[in-house]
Amino acid sequence: MNRTYQCLFLVSLLLVPGCGDNGGRVPVTGTVLFDGKPLETGHITFGGDQGAAGVGAIVNGEFSLSETANQDGVLPGKYAVLIHSWIEERGSVRADGSFSPGITRIPLTYLDPAKSGLTAEVKADEANRFLFELKSEP
Repeated sequence: MNRTYQCLFLVSLLLVPGCGDNGGRVPVTGTVLFDGKPLETGHITFGGDQGAAGVGAIVNGEFSLSETANQDGVLPGKYAVLIHSWIEERGSVRADGSFSPGITRIPLTYLDPAKSGLTAEVKADEANRFLFELKSEP
């Protein structure tokens, strides 16, 4: 019986970190359109002064951000937004054995915060759902 309680205690210790404070992070979701249609696949990054603050996969135009694999959401603040979507990723090996230089689905401009013009302000007490409308020629 004593061993059963020890096992239950150890399992409860493993669960406690998942029940803690979220550190002030708030959920961030949204839609990415490319030429008026949902972007099939890609990745989105909200970047701040300290580097990437939140990242997420884009699937059928929809995304949600995570700070890390275990922490959903990002801290409130202003962010530069970077979006990329590859048809063929740079450095991937092709069927003929050659390396791909990379074929992008959207203009590389959206990977450069100085040129993309994409920004977002995440607020603590609001629904943080964003719409980013990308074009073939920004």
